[in-house]
Amino acid sequence: MPAPIDAEYFDLGDFTLESGFTLRDAKLAYKTYGTLNAEKTNVIVYPTWYSGWHTDNEWLIGTDKALNPDEWFIVIPNMIGNGLSSSPSNTPAPTIVLAFPP
Repeated sequence: MPAPIDAEYFDLGDFTLESGFTLRDAKLAYKTYGTLNAEKTNVIVYPTWYSGWHTDNEWLIGTDKALNPDEWFIVIPNMIGNGLSSSPSNTPAPTIVLAFPP
């Protein structure tokens, strides 16, 4: 299955991982559904899992589903390393694929 092309990207800049390794110019891919209300109180963050993409969560989103975009502003971030966010396949040198992340 080809990677989704409808993600948006947030620039994390130089992002230091818990291990101490710093991903240079890191990017976080995400997708939103619904509309943020004026009070900013209707946000649900529903992350992906190891090797999952935001599209894998879409079966839960719909007016008749658990995550109703008419009621909620749903944010699905793609985990780092899943091929959409910063990953070995899309991170330029000097980060080496074998050292991502250590």
